[in-house]
Amino acid sequence: MQVDMSLRWKAMLAVAAFAVVGVAACGGGPEEAAPESAAEPMEEAAAEESGEPRVFFVAPRDETDHATEIPLGITFGIENFEIGAVPEEVTTVREGVGHYHLALDTDCLPAGEIIPSADPWVHFGDGSDGMEMQLEGGEYRLTVQIGDDEHRTLEGLCDTIVVRMEDGI
Repeated sequence: MQVDMSLRWKAMLAVAAFAVVGVAACGGGPEEAAPESAAEPMEEAAAEESGEPRVFFVAPRDETDHATEIPLGITFGIENFEIGAVPEEVTTVREGVGHYHLALDTDCLPAGEIIPSADPWVHFGDGSDGMEMQLEGGEYRLTVQIGDDEHRTLEGLCDTIVVRMEDGI
């Protein structure tokens, strides 16, 4: 696994976001039925309004197909919670601050459990919010889980999605 937070990747995300906003702003012909994923933004808005912390995948999206020929870009998002680098020396755990952890084909760990510093977990103790992974063909479960300064899991701050990697798409 190779971590790559290049400006090129960030620029591609910004262009994609701009394209989505541009298409939405242009409108369209007659009204169409909302896609199935239309409920997701409503759930996100409800979580934001309630003030409940929430972690999620910005990219990739759940149940999507991706080409094996290029690295899969993974980006995390958080609401109502602070992400920060783990201090070099932890004397007390900072309340309301944590960092991301990513696992392949693993479920969320119970609240209060220490996230292992070994496969299948990748720690983002520097406070970063993503990476690129080169994956072979197949279906993968990606899990993002927030840990505190001691890498203990926090109640409700975990999300799992499924992606499919395919040759030649």
